[in-house]
Amino acid sequence: MEKKFIVVKIGGKLAGSGQLLSELAHEMKKLTVNHSFLLIHGGGAEVSERTKQLGLEPVFKDGIRITSAQEMDIVDEVLAGRVNTRLVRLFQTCGLNTVGLSCSSGMIAVGESLETGNGTETRTGNITAVNPTLPKLLLEHDYIPVLSSTAMDKNGQGLNINADTAAFAVAAELKCNSLLFFSDIPGVLKEDKIIATLNSEQARQEIAQGTISGGMLPKIRSSLQALEQGIATIIIAQYEKRGSLVALLTGSGGTRIYKE
Repeated sequence: MEKKFIVVKIGGKLAGSGQLLSELAHEMKKLTVNHSFLLIHGGGAEVSERTKQLGLEPVFKDGIRITSAQEMDIVDEVLAGRVNTRLVRLFQTCGLNTVGLSCSSGMIAVGESLETGNGTETRTGNITAVNPTLPKLLLEHDYIPVLSSTAMDKNGQGLNINADTAAFAVAAELKCNSLLFFSDIPGVLKEDKIIATLNSEQARQEIAQGTISGGMLPKIRSSLQALEQGIATIIIAQYEKRGSLVALLTGSGGTRIYKE
Protein backbone atom coordinates (compact mmCIF):
# COMPACT_ATOMS: atom_id res chain seq x y z
CA MET A 1 0.00 0.00 0.00
CA GLU A 2 1.34 3.41 -0.95
CA LYS A 3 2.03 5.64 2.01
CA LYS A 4 0.04 8.83 2.52
CA PHE A 5 2.27 11.89 2.31
CA ILE A 6 1.75 14.62 4.94
CA VAL A 7 3.43 18.03 5.04
CA VAL A 8 3.48 19.51 8.55
CA LYS A 9 4.16 23.18 9.20
CA ILE A 10 5.29 23.89 12.76
CA GLY A 11 4.78 27.37 14.20
CA GLY A 12 3.72 29.31 17.25
CA LYS A 13 4.43 28.04 20.75
CA LEU A 14 4.76 24.47 19.48
CA ALA A 15 8.01 25.33 17.69
CA GLY A 16 9.62 26.20 21.02
CA SER A 17 8.05 23.51 23.20
CA GLY A 18 10.32 20.51 23.60
CA GLN A 19 7.66 18.49 25.43
CA LEU A 20 4.93 18.97 22.83
CA LEU A 21 7.36 18.42 19.96
CA SER A 22 8.46 15.19 21.58
CA GLU A 23 4.81 14.07 21.82
CA LEU A 24 4.30 14.96 18.15
CA ALA A 25 7.45 13.08 17.14
CA HIS A 26 6.39 9.91 18.96
CA GLU A 27 3.02 10.06 17.19
CA MET A 28 4.71 10.49 13.84
CA LYS A 29 7.00 7.55 14.58
CA LYS A 30 3.99 5.26 15.04
CA LEU A 31 2.40 6.57 11.83
CA THR A 32 5.47 6.07 9.61
CA VAL A 33 4.24 2.56 8.81
CA ASN A 34 1.56 4.07 6.55
CA HIS A 35 2.62 7.72 6.28
CA SER A 36 5.60 9.73 5.15
CA PHE A 37 6.25 13.24 6.44
CA LEU A 38 8.00 16.47 5.56
CA LEU A 39 8.30 19.24 8.17
CA ILE A 40 8.57 22.97 7.52
CA HIS A 41 9.22 25.43 10.33
CA GLY A 42 9.58 29.11 10.98
CA GLY A 43 10.85 30.77 14.14
CA GLY A 44 10.05 34.46 13.85
CA ALA A 45 9.97 35.09 17.60
CA GLU A 46 13.52 33.81 18.01
CA VAL A 47 14.66 35.88 15.03
CA SER A 48 13.23 39.03 16.61
CA GLU A 49 14.84 38.20 19.96
CA ARG A 50 18.25 37.71 18.36
CA THR A 51 17.85 40.85 16.24
CA LYS A 52 17.25 42.94 19.38
CA GLN A 53 20.21 41.32 21.14
CA LEU A 54 22.43 42.60 18.32
CA GLY A 55 21.06 46.13 18.62
CA LEU A 56 18.67 46.07 15.67
CA GLU A 57 14.94 46.72 15.77
CA PRO A 58 12.68 44.34 13.82
CA VAL A 59 10.58 46.11 11.19
CA PHE A 60 7.19 44.83 10.04
CA LYS A 61 4.77 46.03 7.37
CA ASP A 62 1.28 44.54 7.18
CA GLY A 63 2.46 41.73 9.44
CA ILE A 64 5.45 40.86 7.23
CA ARG A 65 9.04 41.25 8.42
CA ILE A 66 11.01 43.70 6.29
CA THR A 67 14.34 41.89 6.35
CA SER A 68 17.46 44.02 5.85
CA ALA A 69 20.63 42.49 4.40
CA GLN A 70 22.16 42.58 7.89
CA GLU A 71 19.10 40.91 9.41
CA MET A 72 19.16 38.20 6.73
CA ASP A 73 22.36 36.90 8.32
CA ILE A 74 20.46 36.67 11.61
CA VAL A 75 17.54 34.86 9.93
CA ASP A 76 19.96 32.29 8.48
CA GLU A 77 21.71 31.92 11.84
CA VAL A 78 18.50 31.36 13.79
CA LEU A 79 16.25 29.47 11.36
CA ALA A 80 18.64 27.44 9.21
CA GLY A 81 21.03 27.02 12.13
CA ARG A 82 19.74 27.00 15.69
CA VAL A 83 16.05 26.13 15.21
CA ASN A 84 16.56 23.60 12.42
CA THR A 85 19.33 21.77 14.24
CA ARG A 86 17.34 21.68 17.47
CA LEU A 87 14.34 20.14 15.70
CA VAL A 88 16.45 17.56 13.88
CA ARG A 89 18.12 16.46 17.12
CA LEU A 90 14.83 16.24 18.99
CA PHE A 91 13.08 14.21 16.30
CA GLN A 92 16.13 11.93 15.93
CA THR A 93 16.02 11.09 19.65
CA CYS A 94 12.37 10.07 19.17
CA GLY A 95 13.36 7.53 16.53
CA LEU A 96 12.66 9.53 13.37
CA ASN A 97 15.30 9.62 10.63
CA THR A 98 15.37 13.37 9.97
CA VAL A 99 17.57 15.49 7.70
CA GLY A 100 17.88 19.23 8.31
CA LEU A 101 17.75 21.47 5.25
CA SER A 102 16.95 25.02 4.28
CA CYS A 103 14.85 25.82 1.23
CA SER A 104 18.14 26.86 -0.38
CA SER A 105 19.41 23.27 -0.22
CA GLY A 106 19.27 21.74 -3.69
CA MET A 107 17.51 24.97 -4.73
CA ILE A 108 14.31 23.59 -3.21
CA ALA A 109 12.89 27.10 -3.37
CA VAL A 110 14.02 30.07 -5.44
CA GLY A 111 12.34 33.45 -5.12
CA GLU A 112 12.60 37.18 -5.47
CA SER A 113 12.55 40.02 -2.97
CA LEU A 114 9.33 41.88 -2.30
CA GLU A 115 8.77 45.47 -3.31
CA THR A 116 8.43 47.60 -0.18
CA GLY A 117 6.90 50.54 -2.03
CA ASN A 118 9.28 53.08 -0.51
CA GLY A 119 12.60 51.99 -1.93
CA THR A 120 13.70 50.19 1.24
CA GLU A 121 15.90 47.17 0.60
CA THR A 122 14.41 43.93 1.82
CA ARG A 123 15.53 40.33 1.79
CA THR A 124 11.96 39.27 2.49
CA GLY A 125 10.71 37.43 -0.55
CA ASN A 126 8.17 35.29 -2.33
CA ILE A 127 8.82 31.92 -3.96
CA THR A 128 8.89 31.84 -7.75
CA ALA A 129 9.96 28.22 -8.32
CA VAL A 130 10.17 24.95 -6.36
CA ASN A 131 12.51 22.07 -7.18
CA PRO A 132 11.20 18.89 -5.49
CA THR A 133 14.12 16.64 -6.49
CA LEU A 134 16.01 16.61 -3.16
CA PRO A 135 12.94 16.19 -0.89
CA LYS A 136 11.66 13.39 -3.14
CA LEU A 137 15.02 11.63 -3.00
CA LEU A 138 15.04 11.75 0.79
CA LEU A 139 11.42 10.66 1.10
CA GLU A 140 12.02 7.70 -1.23
CA HIS A 141 14.71 6.51 1.19
CA ASP A 142 12.50 6.95 4.26
CA TYR A 143 14.11 10.13 5.54
CA ILE A 144 12.01 12.98 6.91
CA PRO A 145 13.15 16.36 5.50
CA VAL A 146 13.04 19.20 8.04
CA LEU A 147 13.03 22.50 6.14
CA SER A 148 13.69 25.99 7.38
CA SER A 149 11.96 28.59 5.23
CA THR A 150 15.13 30.47 4.25
CA ALA A 151 15.56 30.41 0.47
CA MET A 152 17.59 32.18 -2.21
CA ASP A 153 17.17 34.38 -5.26
CA LYS A 154 18.55 33.67 -8.74
CA ASN A 155 21.79 35.46 -7.80
CA GLY A 156 22.37 33.27 -4.76
CA GLN A 157 21.43 35.90 -2.20
CA GLY A 158 19.46 34.80 0.87
CA LEU A 159 15.71 35.33 1.08
CA ASN A 160 13.51 35.23 4.16
CA ILE A 161 10.32 33.45 3.12
CA ASN A 162 7.25 33.31 5.35
CA ALA A 163 7.04 29.71 6.60
CA ASP A 164 3.34 29.44 5.68
CA THR A 165 4.17 30.55 2.14
CA ALA A 166 6.99 28.01 1.91
CA ALA A 167 4.73 25.25 3.21
CA PHE A 168 2.06 25.93 0.58
CA ALA A 169 4.55 26.08 -2.27
CA VAL A 170 6.48 22.94 -1.35
CA ALA A 171 3.36 20.94 -0.48
CA ALA A 172 1.71 21.85 -3.77
CA GLU A 173 4.77 20.91 -5.83
CA LEU A 174 5.14 17.58 -4.00
CA LYS A 175 1.40 16.84 -4.33
CA CYS A 176 0.94 15.87 -0.69
CA ASN A 177 -2.25 14.20 0.53
CA SER A 178 -2.65 16.64 3.42
CA LEU A 179 -1.03 19.88 4.54
CA LEU A 180 -1.25 20.36 8.30
CA PHE A 181 -0.65 23.71 9.99
CA PHE A 182 0.13 23.63 13.70
CA SER A 183 -0.02 27.01 15.40
CA ASP A 184 -1.53 28.69 18.45
CA ILE A 185 -4.90 28.91 16.69
CA PRO A 186 -7.19 25.87 17.13
CA GLY A 187 -8.78 26.43 13.72
CA VAL A 188 -10.85 28.96 11.80
CA LEU A 189 -13.18 30.59 14.32
CA LYS A 190 -16.71 31.92 13.90
CA GLU A 191 -18.36 33.44 16.97
CA ASP A 192 -15.57 31.85 19.05
CA LYS A 193 -16.38 28.38 17.74
CA ILE A 194 -14.21 26.30 15.43
CA ILE A 195 -15.53 25.81 11.91
CA ALA A 196 -14.95 22.06 11.48
CA THR A 197 -14.97 21.97 7.67
CA LEU A 198 -14.83 24.48 4.83
CA ASN A 199 -15.01 23.75 1.15
CA SER A 200 -13.66 26.30 -1.30
CA GLU A 201 -16.99 28.04 -1.86
CA GLN A 202 -17.79 28.23 1.87
CA ALA A 203 -14.34 29.67 2.55
CA ARG A 204 -14.92 32.42 -0.01
CA GLN A 205 -18.28 33.19 1.57
CA GLU A 206 -16.73 33.48 5.03
CA ILE A 207 -14.09 35.82 3.63
CA ALA A 208 -16.78 38.00 2.02
CA GLN A 209 -18.74 38.09 5.28
CA GLY A 210 -15.66 39.11 7.26
CA THR A 211 -15.54 35.94 9.38
CA ILE A 212 -12.09 35.22 8.01
CA SER A 213 -9.89 38.28 8.40
CA GLY A 214 -6.58 39.50 9.79
CA GLY A 215 -3.73 37.00 9.83
CA MET A 216 -6.05 34.13 8.90
CA LEU A 217 -7.02 35.77 5.61
CA PRO A 218 -3.76 35.21 3.68
CA LYS A 219 -3.56 31.66 5.06
CA ILE A 220 -7.04 30.80 3.73
CA ARG A 221 -6.46 32.51 0.39
CA SER A 222 -3.23 30.57 -0.01
CA SER A 223 -5.11 27.41 1.00
CA LEU A 224 -7.58 27.92 -1.81
CA GLN A 225 -4.74 28.32 -4.31
CA ALA A 226 -3.05 25.20 -2.95
CA LEU A 227 -6.26 23.18 -3.36
CA GLU A 228 -6.36 24.22 -7.01
CA GLN A 229 -2.81 22.91 -7.36
CA GLY A 230 -3.73 19.44 -6.19
CA ILE A 231 -3.49 19.29 -2.39
CA ALA A 232 -6.46 17.23 -1.22
CA THR A 233 -6.92 18.57 2.31
CA ILE A 234 -5.52 21.43 4.40
CA ILE A 235 -5.89 21.32 8.17
CA ILE A 236 -5.43 24.30 10.48
CA ALA A 237 -5.18 23.28 14.11
CA GLN A 238 -3.37 23.39 17.43
CA TYR A 239 -1.25 20.52 18.74
CA GLU A 240 -2.43 20.07 22.31
CA LYS A 241 -1.21 16.64 23.43
CA ARG A 242 -0.19 13.21 22.21
CA GLY A 243 -3.04 11.89 20.10
CA SER A 244 -3.79 15.24 18.47
CA LEU A 245 -2.08 14.27 15.21
CA VAL A 246 -4.01 11.03 14.80
CA ALA A 247 -7.26 12.77 15.71
CA LEU A 248 -6.71 15.49 13.13
CA LEU A 249 -5.74 13.08 10.36
CA THR A 250 -8.88 11.04 11.04
CA GLY A 251 -11.20 14.06 10.94
CA SER A 252 -11.47 15.21 14.56
CA GLY A 253 -10.53 18.73 15.61
CA GLY A 254 -9.23 21.81 13.84
CA THR A 255 -10.56 23.15 10.54
CA ARG A 256 -10.38 21.00 7.41
CA ILE A 257 -10.36 22.88 4.09
CA TYR A 258 -11.03 20.96 0.92
CA LYS A 259 -12.09 21.50 -2.66
CA GLU A 260 -15.75 21.13 -3.62
